[in-house]
Parts: sequence; C-alpha cells; structure tokens
Amino acid sequence: MTKPLSCVLLLAACASQSTPRTARTTGAMAPSAQASSEVRFAAREVATQVTCPGAALRGDGQLVCPDEAKAQGLTIVDLGDQWTPRLFAPQPDGTAPNFRATYLAMSNDKGLDGKPLPHEDELAELYGVVPSLAIARARLADDARHACHAAIDPAPILQLDKPYAQDHKDQIAAASATRKVLEKQLEAIRVKRGAADFAALADVPQYARWKKADDLHRGLVAAQQRLVCEKFLAEKDADGSMTWRTSNAVELFQRRNFLMPNERLDPETRDAMQLDSRELDFRLALRILRERVVDATGLIEDGTAGDGPQPVLGRLLDPAPMRAARGVEKPLPDGAPDLISAATEAAAKELGWTGPAELKAFFERHPNGLRVALALPPVPAYHSAHMELSTVIDRGDVWYDDRPIARKIKHRPTLVLYVTDGATKRPLVRWPTTIGGWSDVRLEGGFVVQKWKESDVGPRVWKELYAAPTWLPPPSTPDRDLVKNNYNGTWSLKTDIMGPGPHAAFGVALLKHHRVVKLKDGTERFDDNGIGTHGSASVTSIVNGTSHGCHRLYNQLAVRLADFLLVHRNHEVKGETPEVYRRIVRHKGTFVAKINTRGYLYEMTPPVPVVVKAGNIKSARKVPPRDSAPARPD
Repeated sequence: MTKPLSCVLLLAACASQSTPRTARTTGAMAPSAQASSEVRFAAREVATQVTCPGAALRGDGQLVCPDEAKAQGLTIVDLGDQWTPRLFAPQPDGTAPNFRATYLAMSNDKGLDGKPLPHEDELAELYGVVPSLAIARARLADDARHACHAAIDPAPILQLDKPYAQDHKDQIAAASATRKVLEKQLEAIRVKRGAADFAALADVPQYARWKKADDLHRGLVAAQQRLVCEKFLAEKDADGSMTWRTSNAVELFQRRNFLMPNERLDPETRDAMQLDSRELDFRLALRILRERVVDATGLIEDGTAGDGPQPVLGRLLDPAPMRAARGVEKPLPDGAPDLISAATEAAAKELGWTGPAELKAFFERHPNGLRVALALPPVPAYHSAHMELSTVIDRGDVWYDDRPIARKIKHRPTLVLYVTDGATKRPLVRWPTTIGGWSDVRLEGGFVVQKWKESDVGPRVWKELYAAPTWLPPPSTPDRDLVKNNYNGTWSLKTDIMGPGPHAAFGVALLKHHRVVKLKDGTERFDDNGIGTHGSASVTSIVNGTSHGCHRLYNQLAVRLADFLLVHRNHEVKGETPEVYRRIVRHKGTFVAKINTRGYLYEMTPPVPVVVKAGNIKSARKVPPRDSAPARPD
C-alpha cells in the first residue's frame, strides 16, 4: 500500500527523533536523468518507507537517507520552517543557544508570543535573521497585494532625479506649490487654444517648469502608492509630499527587499520599485534558498575575492555596497570565484524555481516545507573539517588628526579570509569592514567629550566565537546614548542595542580579538582589548567604514563567517555564558540595564590567526591623537 508524500514526510520528521541512525530507506533508486523541472519534487504517492533520521526527498519522488545521498553525490538542503543557521542550531545533546527560539520567531516576523511584530521590529533580513520560507509562501499567495501593485504604473518613479528623503521636504513642498500655480496658467492657455492636453503646450514658457515639478510629483506619488500596497504607508499619505512617514516607509521597503536602509529613494530603490511584486517575492525566496545552500554546503566563497559576485538566474541578489569592498575591487591573486551563486542557481533549477509562477506552484505542493536532496556543484578540494585559515584586516586610509575633519577615503577598510591551499594562500572572501574613529566618551565627572577610538594593529587571534552576543556598555558610554525617545512623551532604555538580538551593537555574531602573550613558563595568555569582528545593525556605517574601534561586518556575512568556522575549524562548544551586569542609567528618567548572558560561546581550537595592518596613514601625524580613548567594544 502506498502512502501520500505528506505522510512519508511526516514519518521522516518522526523518524529523525526515534529511529536508529544505522537504518536505511528501502527501494531507493538512482536519480532519473530524464526528470524535468516540471515534474521534479512533485507531490505524488511513493512507496518508499522512511526508516532513517534526516531523510530527504529526491527530485524523482524517492526518499533518501543522508549517507545514501552523500554516496550519490547529493546535498541535503533543509527547506523547513524550523531551520536556523548552524550558529543557532541544536547540538547533538539537544542544547542550543537561548536565542534560537527568538530567531525562529523573528524569521516569521513574529514575537515569542506568536503575535505579528510591528513593521519597525520585523524585516530583520538585513540584520542577520534569514526569513522563513513561510514568509515567501504567504507573499506570493497574496493576490490582493499583487493586484494593488499591478494597478500602479511605476515608470514615473524613474523620473526622480535624486534620492529624495525627508530632508527634501521643503524643496518638494515648494515644487508642489509651483506646480499648482503653473497648472492653472497652463490650463487657461490650453482652453484658449483648444488643445487636447498640456503636451501640446511645449512652446509655452511655463511648460518646462511645470513638467519638471509634475514629474517630481507623479514620481513620488507612484512610489508612495507602492508603499501603500505593502501597508508601510497610509493611503492618505500618498500625496506627493515627503514627510517622515514616507521616509520610514521607504526604509521598510528597503529592508523587505534587501536594499541599503537609508530611507531615501536612491537609484537601487527606484529600480526595485519598477519590478513586479511577484518578482520581488521570488528574489526574496532565492535569497532564503541561498542561505540554506550555504549552510548545507559549507561554502563561503562569494566572489568578492575574485571577479565579484555573480547573478543567480540572471538576478544580482545583493545591493551594490555589499558586492564589493570599495576602493579595492580588482580581483586578488588566486582569489576564489563565486561558488555560492553557482550552487544557489543549481539548487533553484533542481527544485524548478525558475520564476515566480513555478515557485508558487512548488509552495502549493509543499505547504509545510521539506528536506530535499539536490545535485549541486562539488565543493573545492581544499574544503575539509579543519582548514588552515587566516585573516588579514587592512585598515585602509587613516587620518590621525587632532580633531574630526572632513576627508575622502578612497581605500576603505577590508577583511580578507585566506585558506592555505597546498602552496597557495588563497583568498576566499574580501568584505568591507570598519575601523575606529572619533566618538563621544563620558569622563568620570560626567562630562562628554569626543575622543579617538583606535583599532589595534598587529597580530591577533580569533579564539572566542559568540552567537547572539550581548554588549555591556562600559562606564565611558554616555547615559544619553542608552535611552531612546518613544515620540509619545516617554523615553525608554535601548535594550535592543545591548542584545541579544539582531539590533544589538555586536549583531548576532562576534569573534573577539585576542593578543597572544608568551609567558616565561611556556604558556600563553590571551589579552582582550575589547576589539572584535562582529555583525552590525548599523548597516550604513559599514559603507562609511567607521566604528568605535571594532571591525563591523554586514550581519548576514558575520553569520556566514561564523558558520564557516564551525564547519571548517576544530572547536569546542562552551555553551551559554552567564553574566551579571547591572547599570543605573539616568537620562530623561531613571532606568536599570540588566544583562544575564554574554552569548553562546564556541571556542576555536586552535584559534584563527588574524593580522590587522596599519593601513595608509594619510595625515602628517603618524600616531593616534593624544589622549585617545582605549579601544572598547562598539
């Protein structure tokens, strides 16, 4: 008697908890070379009984055990809704980071109570939380939203000549007033001439000025209408003005579509608004698939060390600032090519995800997700359980002036991860990062001054990797920096920045920098000056290259780096690290900051060598400014 595929997959889920690992599936057949994307992974009855944990569905409808999949050259990719990156995955003994439950809730845009998060708290993809495929399923199935978008002509948005935002409010209001005055004048002329429309009045002096103002108005209204369809903006606010409401809604659109969250209608945002809403949802699903493939394959090679990231099914999935380390875009010698995009595209084709319609059909066949066994490109020969890895952080152009000055940095800070591949030291990735600069520091008397925060130079190691790290504000952090205005007459503590969570100062992954000191007895001491490589919710700061001393990464890249180390570097799982931190914060009220964990700790054995280069000192002064503040965590 055959069983429906849904029953088989349910059995697979149960077997993953109760069946001995030595068991096998029965009736497994070799993948059919004639299977097409139209019929692969179709929901039909199969005779295979699940008798092993972690079974996955092949494209021909047969279930396969993990060891069989490996023998057949297949890679198992988890497309279920309980997936997290390896950084937050359960350990063999069942323990997991405390943050795992929060991660899973946030991946569904929900809180731990199961209730939907407000827009300003959801959309955490830019901050290191990969959305659940359930989000993409729901969006593709939302026909009312798609109909709303389809009724809008987005072409006027391309007529916008600058990245408009709230700071253009007065300019836009003046242009709107001018447009209305000129419109009345042109209407009188049109009636007098008996012209069909204003286009026939191109010879009239007022026409060019009106046309420019009208293009601006229609472009803004079209953009706002798209934001209304997403429920990021109220319909009454789609009036061609530019208030904080529209700027906030633009940022939400950018966050949903993995664009730089600058609240501006910049060129990339305007281009994204030209795309069909289903196409944007398809790109979301491809980005989700990419991180699942990265997790399954252990890849990190994204092309940034070589010829640059490549398209997936003709689509570049990252915004331009994430695709290159500005100032050093030329390929590094022996730099790894983009293996991630190639693997993601192969996975999409195997699954039949060739477009929005095909993806929607796949989701309809598999509404609860599943594990799949895919034929992906082989990983490089240098991949192993323990790789000889090392990192170089180039601080780029540095100015050691006695006070903050405006400067144009051509060579920005970069992080390059290397592997020793035989006789070749091969760059795997080259990512933009940050170094120290000027920042506010609180003195003992309570006064706040600006001091230079230096990024340590020299050999260091990555020994401690924290998942969901917390930030313990040092005494030098001004109280005013630890509270936020709720814009309703109240103030509250900035608990988000302390963490754990994607908006924490360290993001969702931290690699601490330690200086190794050789002691006389032959042992080593690991000194910590508070510097680390970590993710950051301050996405735009990475474009600018500045921090309080640490080396920030885009959060999703920090997670990729952490996962890569957990796959390819020997380590010990230390688990949740207790902490007792209390601080009274007095600004716009009195608040108590409480932090009970430092994060979930993995220890690299041995540590990964890191060299921080001095960079190009561009100022006359060649040493940090006098009375520099000690480098502490951001």
